[in-house]
Amino acid sequence: MKWIRSRAGRRLPEEPTGQHCTGCRTAIPGATEDEFVAAGGVFLATVGWFCGGKCERQYRLRFRIQPAATPADGSQAPSQARTPTPRPPPLAADPEPQAPARRSAADELAAALQARRRAG
Repeated sequence: MKWIRSRAGRRLPEEPTGQHCTGCRTAIPGATEDEFVAAGGVFLATVGWFCGGKCERQYRLRFRIQPAATPADGSQAPSQARTPTPRPPPLAADPEPQAPARRSAADELAAALQARRRAG
């Protein structure tokens, strides 16, 4: 009975405030979003908080999530959008002059037989 009373009188250690990294489960200290960001945390919408950019990139690669229009670190994306490379012009049907057409093996054989008959 003494043991129960001694335990009841003690204060339990407070649970740490903050979030855990979705990728590696390390604790991100802080209570507000500003504190999480100051501690190096990165927020990915619909997923949660990451301890840093490296964990976020690994998570994006693992689950094939496309990056947003602006990078997660807060820097601005390039103002000029990339333009696709134009397709090369289609090749012409006959791009180079053809050499004299080769005859098929059957035509060659027929011509050789006819020449043999004429000679004999």
